[in-house]
Amino acid sequence: MITDLLASLSRFADRDLRPGAEERPHRPELWSFVAHDRECWGEVRIERTTLVTVLEGVKEIADGSGVTRRFPAGTAMLLPPGWTGPVVNEPGGGRYRALVLEFPPGMVRRLLRAHGSDWLAPRPRPSDWRVPLTPVLIDAIHHAAAGLAAEPPLSPTLAEHRCMEVLLALLEDGVWWLGPLTPAGTAEAVRQLIRTHPERRWTACSVAGALNLSTGTLRRRLSEDGVSVRRLLAEERVAHARDLLEREGVSVQEAAMACGYANRSHFARRIRALAGLNPSAMRNG
Repeated sequence: MITDLLASLSRFADRDLRPGAEERPHRPELWSFVAHDRECWGEVRIERTTLVTVLEGVKEIADGSGVTRRFPAGTAMLLPPGWTGPVVNEPGGGRYRALVLEFPPGMVRRLLRAHGSDWLAPRPRPSDWRVPLTPVLIDAIHHAAAGLAAEPPLSPTLAEHRCMEVLLALLEDGVWWLGPLTPAGTAEAVRQLIRTHPERRWTACSVAGALNLSTGTLRRRLSEDGVSVRRLLAEERVAHARDLLEREGVSVQEAAMACGYANRSHFARRIRALAGLNPSAMRNG
């Protein structure tokens, strides 16, 4: 059954359609990698949550652990933002083929906000980036790929919904490293915490408690980074508001409430101060 399901993905990887070096759009993307010769990439950096399904040949990756991982045909890996390491694509039977799904940060944040924040608990790095290719996950990948490759194109909302099914299937299978693995310092840990619930009335005390720090230690560490809880809260709320207004098309009032602002005027002032735009301009931009 798994073999048949994997074969159904082959039509999306019949030729090489890998991305260039340009900036990735704020939407999920589907790529196919096809190579007839061995490829060695000295240092690859993953900027967005990336699911790779190997259809032919073998992919080898190695990161800071110094261990090389081999992913033959019929296996998959989930690489989180910030992953770096050398990559080798080895043809098997004449070629290497892989299907790649990239998920933008905003989509991953929305999933994690909606389905709990257990992922924030301290965890070790995964010993292997492999994810189980269950029938449910393969079916979700196929559904998402068909949507992203559809002609005429699906609406962005519907295409995103299909891709969200893939993330949900991964999360339910215990793949917790969908977002950045570990916060790079206290400021980033605070940002990640706020992203899970930007509507909450976060204070230095409540943030410190959630991060198992004293309020004094939290303030000292943030001060060393030149930021404060108030500043980080405002920045993350504005980022969330931009995502809601530009990509989800909610009303200004709905965006204000989702970001913890009961007063629409106060919300608009915050947006203007930090983003230089009125909320209505974001929504209509």
